[in-house]
Amino acid sequence: MIKIKKSEEVLLAKLSGQIVKKYTVVEFCKEAKIERSYFYTRYENICDLFASVMTLQLRRELRGEENEKLNSIFFRMLEKIKNDKYFFLNIILISKDSSTYFEILQKEMATAIENYMRPRGAFSVRQVNLVASGIYAIIYNWILHRCKYDIRDVYQCINLLLKNIDRTETDSKD
Repeated sequence: MIKIKKSEEVLLAKLSGQIVKKYTVVEFCKEAKIERSYFYTRYENICDLFASVMTLQLRRELRGEENEKLNSIFFRMLEKIKNDKYFFLNIILISKDSSTYFEILQKEMATAIENYMRPRGAFSVRQVNLVASGIYAIIYNWILHRCKYDIRDVYQCINLLLKNIDRTETDSKD
């Protein structure tokens, strides 16, 4: 039985070093040493596998330490993406459809923001979803440009969006 961790290792090994034009279920199964029939019991297609691995990585990075600020959680995530830029770029390029990931990854970011905000008081779920969508758009664009923009500039853009969440927290205390 292949575990998601093993899938992650196989994908990272194959997709991290350089641009890969094509990657198929057959290639993945060969490298993971599994039968295609088994692959299809777990995933619909290669994009479904990519989404599962990206979700796992995102969840791991967005888990905040106690008393960690929201902006530092997102900065840590940016560092992870920058360090594995070819991995993330390859997934986007091979999939050819950003909508595959938008809903899943936007939801993960929104959940991380909500988890951060919940113990701090009232917040707007609508605003959280809008901020998470904006963060997704910034990160997606950054990845498509091979993370060539300085990470601090990308962070500042995200931080501007996150300030809207912090403002909600401040406003609710007044």
